[in-house]
Amino acid sequence: MKHLLTFIVALVAVSSFIMTSCVKEEFDMDTVQATNWDPNFAAPLINSDLDMWDILKDYDSTDLLVIDSNQFIYLVYEDTVYSESAEDLINIPDQAFNYSDNVTVPGGNLSGTYNTLLSFDYDFSLTGGIELDTMVLKDGDLSMTLNTDLNYPATIIVTIPGATQNGVPYEDTLVVTGPSVNISSQLDGTKLVFDAANPNRLTINYDITMVGTGQTNNSPYSLSFDMSFTNLRFKRLYGYMGQLNLSMNNDTIGVKLYNNNIEGFIDWEDPRLYINVFNTMGLPIRTTIDYLEAVRTNAPINSQVITGSGIPNPWDLNYPATYGQTSITTMLLTKANSNIDVALSITPQRVYALLSGQTNPDGNVVKNHIEDDDQLAVEAKLELPFYGTASNFVLQDTFDLSIGEDLSNIDWIKFKIWTRNGFPVDGVVQLYFCDSLYNVTDSLLNPVEQVLVAATPGAAPDYIVTNPVEKMVITTFQHDRVMNLENVKYAIVRGTLNTYNNGTQLVKIYSYYRLGVRLSAQVQAMFNSNEF
Repeated sequence: MKHLLTFIVALVAVSSFIMTSCVKEEFDMDTVQATNWDPNFAAPLINSDLDMWDILKDYDSTDLLVIDSNQFIYLVYEDTVYSESAEDLINIPDQAFNYSDNVTVPGGNLSGTYNTLLSFDYDFSLTGGIELDTMVLKDGDLSMTLNTDLNYPATIIVTIPGATQNGVPYEDTLVVTGPSVNISSQLDGTKLVFDAANPNRLTINYDITMVGTGQTNNSPYSLSFDMSFTNLRFKRLYGYMGQLNLSMNNDTIGVKLYNNNIEGFIDWEDPRLYINVFNTMGLPIRTTIDYLEAVRTNAPINSQVITGSGIPNPWDLNYPATYGQTSITTMLLTKANSNIDVALSITPQRVYALLSGQTNPDGNVVKNHIEDDDQLAVEAKLELPFYGTASNFVLQDTFDLSIGEDLSNIDWIKFKIWTRNGFPVDGVVQLYFCDSLYNVTDSLLNPVEQVLVAATPGAAPDYIVTNPVEKMVITTFQHDRVMNLENVKYAIVRGTLNTYNNGTQLVKIYSYYRLGVRLSAQVQAMFNSNEF
């Protein structure tokens, strides 16, 4: 019979304004265990004093209950609906090129040395119209292979005038002792400065020194250089990043307050939906709000597109003037510039936000700067000040419940529920007992009775409650009804909430409002029992 007390905890949780599970933790079964009890036993089971934080604290930890300097409460839901790093947005592909030339050694057979300089301009192939002035690499590889018919030993010093590695001018050496030679080097810490008049262009110099001891001069000699830049990962970019399309994949914020709502509504007097864009990328971005939509996934399924003059289309985002800074662009939707109140009237479980955008919408008119860990992030935040009305706001939830398989020794059970309500909210609560097939076998309150009586709010604009209201509800299960509780597997809890005066008067909720709940049970057994 110990399981009989399980449903009591659920009942109190339902009575606590929005039926969260916060009170469950306050009940300890060990405190009511005993042996050789009298046939008639009464026990105080719950004695709780709850504020708004107690009532809401079982919600997801990402939700935030904000209290202002006047102790007025705001409920805030927020989530990042899009995030992309510069490294994911901009890809520097592998580069490969070939430079072939002929070298003629003047005079006859070479004795001593002969030096000549070859130079080649190479244009990086970049997608999306990117035109780079400077690129700093955090990783990458450079490979060079020379195929030649030289019959003289030679040394070729390869330099890239626009390249430095960790502040030192880039240089590498090919030692030619046969028809083919190759070298490779790592490019971490390499800075590439491209031609000022030709973005993406690097000049590569080959300083060739041949050494002869009178061998036959077979010139002209052919030299074919195969070079590749691979695995390039940038640390910084400067120049023009092109017109890249941004597909800000659809994501949502959850409005968990409505998760168990089945009908009715809350009319928020001052709801606020923020779309905040955090941008550390130094380039212009123009976005389009493809749609904002509130969606009710509970039956009856419904949706409402959010529209209004507060939604700019197109929407140009702020961007930082230099590396390491963050620019924020904010769009705020209220009842004055949108239909956010209409969207919330369907009691949605989700709010969808979908944006698209393009970098440099006006073309190459301003220099861009990018670092690999720069981010573009879109955050949606729904702020709900507890100010408004609620009308027939119905919450329903189902939970497992095992009372017992043999209750034949129970003559009757009486429950007393006392509430002291400092909130301006009425509450009618019912608990339905169900078998394994969810067939209702009985209900707790018969007839249904109001458990919470709303406290009277004061005058505008603060609407402060000063006097809480007490209520006692008593319900008794005689033996025939006790037997209806055998083999119960589930309980369905349904609560209907109305703000003061049947939801017709504005109210505000403050952090110091409290709800007192006391619950006691009295059991009459037909004979002595060793366990309650």
